Amino acid sequence: NAKTLILSGRNSETLEAVQDLCNEINNSTASLRPIKIHILKCDLSNAESVDKFATESLRLCENQVDVLVNNGGISSRSSFVDTTSEVDEFLMRVNFLSGAALTKRILPVMVSNNGDGGGDGRIIWISSIQGPIGTPFRTSYAASKFAVQGYCEALRSELTSSGVSVHVVSPGYIRTNLSLSAVCGDGSKYGNTYATTAKGADPDKVAVQILDSVAKGCQDFVVAASPSSRIALWIKIFSPPLLRKLLVKRFKKNLASRQ
Repeated sequence: NAKTLILSGRNSETLEAVQDLCNEINNSTASLRPIKIHILKCDLSNAESVDKFATESLRLCENQVDVLVNNGGISSRSSFVDTTSEVDEFLMRVNFLSGAALTKRILPVMVSNNGDGGGDGRIIWISSIQGPIGTPFRTSYAASKFAVQGYCEALRSELTSSGVSVHVVSPGYIRTNLSLSAVCGDGSKYGNTYATTAKGADPDKVAVQILDSVAKGCQDFVVAASPSSRIALWIKIFSPPLLRKLLVKRFKKNLASRQ
């Protein structure tokens, strides 16, 4: 029974392609009410663009927002000493602060619509497996994803009985442009696709898994994670010293491959 879907990003051509696919679905389900599909470009690194996006979204949805998906993000590929503060701030703004700003604008409307506690408002935030585990050469990225995890954990408790639930998804490797679009320590584009990313999970299947899990009420869960990533999560809980040793070993291995 959705009325409106708003697609957002920076690439108009890609957004229009998704819009066309959505319209095909609309046309193939004639017995159902067609969903109004809008495209709103937004640059998550620009606070003014984010605020404008929130305002226009609320207008198009007539203040009837039920679901907010914070999916935008960018990764980094550099050692701590080679990463400028500007890159740290850039990743924090794109991966965390923009989503926090959108949530601040959208959440009051969601709570108002679902304030009796029986509503179905949902905030879905796509984090990363590096939200709970910080790996070498990802200090900026890990910092932004750790921020997402902590923010949502605190927010979830504040929204008890509000009719709005908070869901944090921590994906492993997915076949996307994440590594290709990553930034280096000086802000330049990384421009390479990791083999693990190229062999990662199908993004369509991951999207379905995420939506199914949210529909079942899962609030903090992992998707598309390799067996080693899942083991690492358990090691962090039961043996943090062992995890630290493994991360040091990974750092030395990666450092040797860069030299």
